This record gives sequence, C-alpha cells and structure tokens, in this order.
Amino acid sequence: MTPCRNYEIEWPGWLWCLAVFIVALRPMEDFDTFWQLQSGKFILESGHFLYRDTFSITPDAFRLEHCWLSDIIFYLHYLAGGFKLLSLLKTVLITLCGLLLYRCNMRRGGDPYLVVPILTLCLAATIGSWVERPQLWTYLFSIIYLYLLHKGREQGSNAWYWLIPLMLVWANLHAGCIFGFVLIGLFFIGEIVRLALKETTSNSVLVLAGIGLAVFGMAFINPYGSRIPMQILAHLNLTKISSGQQAIMEWLPPSSEQIMLFYLVFVLWGCIILAKWKKNDPAEVIFFCAFLYMGTSQVRHSVFVPLLAGFYLPVSLQDVVGLYLPVQKNGTFFRAACRFCTMIALVVFLSQNVVRTSWGWGISPVSYPVAATQFLIQNQLPPTIYNFYDWGGYLMWKLYPGYQVFVDGRNTSAEILDASNRIDNSWNGWLEDFKRYNIKTVISRTCYYDSGGPVPLVETLAKDPDWVLIYRDEIAVIFLRKDETFRNVWEKFAIPSVSVYETMYAEANRLLREDPKRTGVHLALGRSSLKLGRYTEAFAHYSRHLEKNLGDSETRMLVDFLSPKQR
Repeated sequence: MTPCRNYEIEWPGWLWCLAVFIVALRPMEDFDTFWQLQSGKFILESGHFLYRDTFSITPDAFRLEHCWLSDIIFYLHYLAGGFKLLSLLKTVLITLCGLLLYRCNMRRGGDPYLVVPILTLCLAATIGSWVERPQLWTYLFSIIYLYLLHKGREQGSNAWYWLIPLMLVWANLHAGCIFGFVLIGLFFIGEIVRLALKETTSNSVLVLAGIGLAVFGMAFINPYGSRIPMQILAHLNLTKISSGQQAIMEWLPPSSEQIMLFYLVFVLWGCIILAKWKKNDPAEVIFFCAFLYMGTSQVRHSVFVPLLAGFYLPVSLQDVVGLYLPVQKNGTFFRAACRFCTMIALVVFLSQNVVRTSWGWGISPVSYPVAATQFLIQNQLPPTIYNFYDWGGYLMWKLYPGYQVFVDGRNTSAEILDASNRIDNSWNGWLEDFKRYNIKTVISRTCYYDSGGPVPLVETLAKDPDWVLIYRDEIAVIFLRKDETFRNVWEKFAIPSVSVYETMYAEANRLLREDPKRTGVHLALGRSSLKLGRYTEAFAHYSRHLEKNLGDSETRMLVDFLSPKQR
C-alpha cells in the first residue's frame, strides 16, 4: 500500500481507541469482582496475606490468593471512587490493550485503514471477558511481552531484559503470569527454527534462554512461592491439583456457538499463513498453532487468544495483499475500500455492543441481590446460609464478618462444589447436605445465569412445608427454615410460595432479552407461566423449548396438555 501521511495514521487509531473505550464502558456485572474486593480489603486492614478461606464455611481450607496485588489495586480504586472508578479502571486497561496493539501494528508498517477493521474483529471476539477481573493484567502484560520479544529480535537483546522485572509485577497481579513463560517458550522455539535457517545467531538464542530462566525464577517471588505457577499449570491440564475446579464452566471446552468470532479470527489467520507460507515468521506459525489449541480447549482461553492474534493478523493480511494484488490496484481504490471497511467496522462494533447492551459505569443492579442482601441484614436472619454459587462473592463483600458464604467463585473444595451441585438441582442427598451444614437461610436466584433454565432448589423449597418464602423481588428469593427461634420473622414476612414463579418469570425474561440463545430460558418461562396460570404464554414457551429439545418427553407432554387450551 502507499504510505500514509501522519494525520492519516493518527486519526483512525484515535477514533478506534475511542470506540473501544465506549464499548468497554459498561457497568459491573461480573460475579467474582466482589471477593477480590473483600480480599483486598482484608489484606490492607489486617496487614496479612490470605492463606485460609476466611470468608466461607470452610475457613480452615488453604486459600491461594494469587491476585493479591490486583485485589489491593481494585480495593483502593473502590475507596477512591466507588464502583464507578473501578469500572473505569477496567475500561482504561482494555483501551490500553487496544492502543498497544494498534501501535505495534503501525510500528511494523501496518496501514491504519487495514489495521483498524482487523483489530476490531479481534477485540470483538474477546468482549465476553471485558470484566473487572485480574485477567485484564494478563491481557496487558501478554501484549507487552510479545512487543518486547520482537523488539529484542529486531533491535538487540536489551529489550528482552525488561521481561524479567515485568514478571515480578505480573506474578503478583495474576496467576496468568505462567502465560509469560508460554510466550517466551514458543518464541524460543521460533528462534531455534530461525537459527537452523541461519536467520539469527546462537548467541542471541542463548541470551533468550537465559532470560527465560530468569523470568521463570521471578514468578516464585510472591507470598505463596511455587504454589502460584503450579496452580495455573493445573489449569493448563499439565498436572492436577484442584479437582473442584473441573466443575467450573469456564475451564471446559467451548461449544461452537460460544466462539463463532474466535473461529472467524483463526480461519482468517490460518488462510493468511497458508497464503504466504514461504515468507512466514516461524514464531507467528507457532503462536497460531498454540493459540488455536488453547482457544478450543477452554472457554476462558477462547476469549483471550483472539486479542493476541491482533498482534500479527493485520500486518500479515497486509503482506498477503502486497503479494497477490498488482501494484496498480494496490493504491487509491484499495485504500478507499479499506477506509469504507474501517467506518463500517466501527459502526457495527459500536451498534452491536452499545446500543444492544447495557452501557455506563458503576454497578449493574440487576446482576446482584442488592435489596435481598439488605433485607437479610436488617432482619438478622440466621447466619448459616446457603447461597447460589454466582452470588458468593457479592454476599461475602456485603455480609462478612457477620455471615460466611457457602460457596463462591474462589472455592476449590470438591466437597463443597459437589454439595452445591446436589442442592441446586435437588438431587438425592441435598436434604442431608442442609442438615450437615445446618442451613437455615437460603438466598438464591431462580434461573441459572448461563442457560436461563429454572433452578430446581427454589421449586423444591416452595413445596416443602418446613420452609417459608419470606422475600422475593425480580432478582432473588429468600427462604427461611421453620425454626422456632425465628418464628416471629417467618410469621411476619411469609408470602405465598407461588410468588417464586413471579421472580422466575421476571428473571427469565431479563435473561432472554440479554441473550436469546440461552438454551433453558424458554423452559423457565414455560414453567413460571404455567404455575401463574398464564396458559397461552406457557404453551408458546414450552413449544419454543421443544423445538430445540425434541427428546424432552416431559416438555412434549406439557405441550400436548396445553394445546387444547389454544383452540
């Protein structure tokens, strides 16, 4: 492509960064942020690191708070500006990642009108991970590592030495620091290939190897020593440490529907690599294969590695364009087409992620049981609570030290995770679990967040004469066991148990608006509509659910039962 004037280089990049900032400026909706806030608060106020699961019913279990430094940073932002400043920190970190990728591509000779639409695709594939969590530090440091690795190759090994002190910081911000070793290792393999091709020197390769060892050593300088790198290795399936983690969905392989943009990014990248096969950088090919494997092996990786693909993809596509398009067609017309694609990409990026989703800062009130938690505190309900997994972090933030949560996103206990699974699904043994842990208060949502399907526990408790529904809103329900000690509470606040289905109906409708692809949301809407006597709606939703679940005999029976009422 023809060279760009300076203003042509600058304005697409700044416009694109502004678009990224706007899209990233969303209210807090993640469930794990609050246990990180509570951890940061505890460390600062007590002056001690966390080594025990202090905030849950298993306080003697070992706690690996690998992101302790990030916890403190998050909590300090909260103290300075509340949830608004915390959500702004997330927005700034994501925008900084986008700006670094843009600058890296421009430094390597990229054309801004080709770089912007390709980077837009790469970042759009990662939007699901744009939340207030320590993983954002790993995103940022990974891009910096890629930049320094290539700069050290091109301008001398001095740039590589920066990898060492950066790891000292990274290792205390997030256990994803292990990915720094992965990047160095993969790049080192690429340098070995280049050495065989006589494109580099053995001295350079040896320097990189030495720096890699020093970086590895830096990861052990943290309050937990070797436990942090070993824990994250377990998550990479190289060893097994926490069997309980296997039950968490984000560690499971993704379905094709979950990662369509991931596939689009990597199909495009793969085609580009094939198109310029003899001119490929060995490191790029190795990174492509490794990132592809990572993205197809775990959900959490599939919304991360497209970001790193943005380091290579735009310039590689530009190289292919230069190889296959005649020079005379590689000028004004092509640049005009790229300008058009840039504007279309920005418009679509903004419309899909601002107009169709929540936008703003602070906390999203529909994501957490804010009012229900306040009700629990005001009425001093029994402290032996069972809580839904998603809300463990928020509840420990609001209730500790008066209450300890049953389960939350930090939990690595296979026993507690198994018990939580039995209880939520009302499987055999759930009542014994309640007795074992002396559960007297239950605070839960009525629909699963991921699938939108109904939570069996709330329906079971609604039918159980030993439990009373004492609170409901459009987000949460609270049940209280009929204990004589709290008779005055459950007699005062008792409400009809069928009201559970009002909450389920409201929550399922909200989840449907957020994501119509949720697999169980029509089942929840059908169930709640039927219980509330809304037979026309029940028939419609059960029929929609049956369309995608033809083997569901129970739903088929209900559709047959309700169909005469439609005539």
